[in-house]
Amino acid sequence: MNQSGRDGPIVADAGTDRAIVDALRGQDLSGFEIWRWLGSAQRIPSRITEAHLYPTLYRLEAEGLLQSDWHAGERTRRTYRPTARALEGGDKPDWPPAGSRVNQGQFRATDRTARRLASPYPEAGSWSMPRDTASTALPVAPTGAAPVAPLAAGATASPPAPRATPPAVPRADRPDERRPPAPTEPDPTSGESGRPGWAALAAYADDLGARLDLPRTERDRVRQEIADHLADSAQALEQHGYGSEVAASEAISRLGSPRDEATLIEQAEQSSGRLNRAIRRALFLLVAEMVLWLILSIVVLVVAPDVTGMVVSIGRLVGLHLAVLESAEWGTNQVAIMACLGAFAAGRLSMGMLARISRHGDAALRRPWAVGGAAGVLTLVLFLPGYQDGLTVATLLVAPVAFVAGTLRPRHANESAYSRRGAAAGILLVAIVTLLPCGRMFAFDPNATPGTPLAQGGGSVELTVFKTDSESCEYGVPPSTGSGVVTVELWPASTDGPFIVVDRSATAATISVKPNIANSDTTVAPSGAQSVDFGKLPPYRQWWVVAVNTAPNGQRTALDVVVQTGAPPMFSNALSWLVSKL
Repeated sequence: MNQSGRDGPIVADAGTDRAIVDALRGQDLSGFEIWRWLGSAQRIPSRITEAHLYPTLYRLEAEGLLQSDWHAGERTRRTYRPTARALEGGDKPDWPPAGSRVNQGQFRATDRTARRLASPYPEAGSWSMPRDTASTALPVAPTGAAPVAPLAAGATASPPAPRATPPAVPRADRPDERRPPAPTEPDPTSGESGRPGWAALAAYADDLGARLDLPRTERDRVRQEIADHLADSAQALEQHGYGSEVAASEAISRLGSPRDEATLIEQAEQSSGRLNRAIRRALFLLVAEMVLWLILSIVVLVVAPDVTGMVVSIGRLVGLHLAVLESAEWGTNQVAIMACLGAFAAGRLSMGMLARISRHGDAALRRPWAVGGAAGVLTLVLFLPGYQDGLTVATLLVAPVAFVAGTLRPRHANESAYSRRGAAAGILLVAIVTLLPCGRMFAFDPNATPGTPLAQGGGSVELTVFKTDSESCEYGVPPSTGSGVVTVELWPASTDGPFIVVDRSATAATISVKPNIANSDTTVAPSGAQSVDFGKLPPYRQWWVVAVNTAPNGQRTALDVVVQTGAPPMFSNALSWLVSKL
């Protein structure tokens, strides 16, 4: 893996990679501690410079050889540890892979004990320099690295002050691996410590973070880690005789310009393997989210009629005559609304996962992901079956737009795609969609049937409606309804503001049937109620259905009134509906 920067291309050096893994055996170290170890380990061939340290660590992390966490100690730091794959492969002569081997023979010839002499003291995590190297001011830099500053005149070499580092803990108990924890003390690079020149360290870290094309949380992580490294480097230089301003300036110069360092870090973070893994995970999440919301739409379709029936029943108890027009198209429109919600959630969550795993910034991935995902969502909704009308098709065509809108504000702050707040919002949205048919609620006057007043104490006799299929209904009334002949009449209805009334142009009922009496001309239900085929009736969308008792003297009395929608259109999909309109 070749990378370019201030010090030339970074070559994946097998000696350095193996040395880093070996330094981390049994202990977690920060990036600066790893750098000190590399510098103090004699006879290790390496072409890594301090500017290439973190790109190298991020490359090893991307290749699955290192893992990192935030650890709290004297100061919260990012520490690294080798993965099981790295530990298992570290004892093999052909590790790392042959494609990245450099000076492997020299590395194998290096004495392992000598390389471990200057490792951090395992229990304390501090640097314990061996006595035979106590005269060295700072660890010797690897080949090609910036020269180590000499001691000031008369200064005495001493190791950095010990600091406590907590032992490694199981992965399940570790803090969030990608978000720096909130600082509990002033950032030593912020200049609040009062050291002259240290404000430049914070300015460098901020400038570097602003140049990185990485997700926000990853950008914050890198910025904090570089700030920690600069603080450690400047502090070490101060301990060896440098003034604060000179130490800060020297620490910055060893990392090079923020632009070059940002380029190296981006190249190390944004590996092709991570991108491919991110695409697979994001695609799976996109499909799963759409399927989840479509399944929820089925729940809505099942629950919505009971909810509207409960509302109508409550109205009946308080003396109101209510009707909810639950047309077949309206049921499909509920599915379409759920598809739009699912598309928005799929866009938001999949875009966040894509950026988080691939380590690419949102802007670099948004356009291709939004266009590709919207095309997939559009294909799905065009072939989604249901009863179509203009409103339903228009709602379905909003789904691709909702997906694009979701990608504009991705959610990638945490590994988890869901949260309590998100689950609560989802439940609320499902409840709202379930109650949407109640928005088509109308009040009606049972006395509106021409020449047919409602019986005294109306509602004592209930007209029963049985839907046998999508187009047929059967009617029944209790057998004891008094003297006279009971018929069920269907009148065309129309809406007048919030009220449903009989169509004023109608002078007689469109159809009249006798319930509870078998007739060879009609389909008889098991209860004996006669069936009406709405598909053979004129295309009125609402029907005024009234059970009428006609006394021997010809007086008509309405026993009960209900309002029904007409026959649904042909079962189809949005694409067929659009083609039929062209």
